[in-house]
Amino acid sequence: MKSDLLKPLLNLLRGELNQARRRKNRSPWLIGGLISAIVAISYFLHEPKAPAGALARGAELSCTVKSVYDGDTLTAGCPEGEVKVRVFGIDAPEMGQQPWGVQSRDAFRSMVNRGDSVRLRVIDQDRYGRTVAQVIAGDRDAGLEMVRQGQAVVYKQYNDSAVYRQAEAEARQAKRGIWERSGSQQDPAAWRRLNPR
Repeated sequence: MKSDLLKPLLNLLRGELNQARRRKNRSPWLIGGLISAIVAISYFLHEPKAPAGALARGAELSCTVKSVYDGDTLTAGCPEGEVKVRVFGIDAPEMGQQPWGVQSRDAFRSMVNRGDSVRLRVIDQDRYGRTVAQVIAGDRDAGLEMVRQGQAVVYKQYNDSAVYRQAEAEARQAKRGIWERSGSQQDPAAWRRLNPR
């Protein structure tokens, strides 16, 4: 949303700077005003990150989805601040795993789109500083639903739930999502090892 508001101002500033270069006639008041407006809007739209104490294990947060990055990562606006969330217990294909990554992200977005209300049950924090949480959309566990649809696998290293394992077995048997054909797309961790960032 912030970028939607700032894009027109940035385009106007670029255009004015290009015209000023061609004319060799600077309009410092207009350029200064545009820069000031961009800085002011950015300041007012900035949402601070939630403090670590608000995200203690076991905490339940009522939040609004701000964006969905991929099949297991979203950003939420919570009363405590902005929270980057890694969905508990699942591992979805990476965006570079075409077409599986895009399909997984789109499936997740259909469950938890921008502006939707979700509940987060905080489990932990990962090594990247993201909050690991169970994401509840309405009355559904979004992570479990991703596994059930075949858009993610159970992250066995962190999740030993029989319910999740059963959902994955059913998706595999029904050849849903990543299971529709054989290949390495079912193991995002192996793909990451072969394709480091």
